[in-house]
Amino acid sequence: MKHEIVEMHDVQIIGMSKEIAFCKGQEECPKFWGEYVEKVIKPVVFEKKAPDAFQQAAFENEVGEFALCTCDIPNHNCMTCADVNFGTCSNKTFTYVIGGIYKGGNVPEGLQLFPIHSGKWLKIHFEGGMKAFQQQYQMFFKEWLPQHPEFRCVTNASFMEWYKGADIQAPDYECGVMMPLED
Repeated sequence: MKHEIVEMHDVQIIGMSKEIAFCKGQEECPKFWGEYVEKVIKPVVFEKKAPDAFQQAAFENEVGEFALCTCDIPNHNCMTCADVNFGTCSNKTFTYVIGGIYKGGNVPEGLQLFPIHSGKWLKIHFEGGMKAFQQQYQMFFKEWLPQHPEFRCVTNASFMEWYKGADIQAPDYECGVMMPLED
């Protein structure tokens, strides 16, 4: 898998969030993206309406560039958390955030700030666009990451998905995952 190390320091993610049961993640996360499109993209981009404060903040901070996965389970990292909780179809919940890097300014009702790990992140590039996302996601955790012990996830840190582009159906749509690394 194509990968790179990126530095992210003193970054906060601004976004809309939803608590989702691990056992419902594969259905509920895409539904939440549909809610985001209905609330932010459709009115402003397709219907050409003037953005309200929520939509304006979403566009200014490029909300939709990242999806942040976080939870309050102590002493874990996303690699083990996802495997244990998704694998057993746990009813425990995680917070799924559709967000962007906070650039400052208004944080209207419905958006929140989420601090993320400051330091090095492993950025994995998936191939095959969104159609291949779930397959690549599983391959990353179950095959690629165990074969690369030099990359260790920070304990008690959030994990991110990243997206770039508008046409999620395109086979060359850019997306992947990002994992904070131990120093």
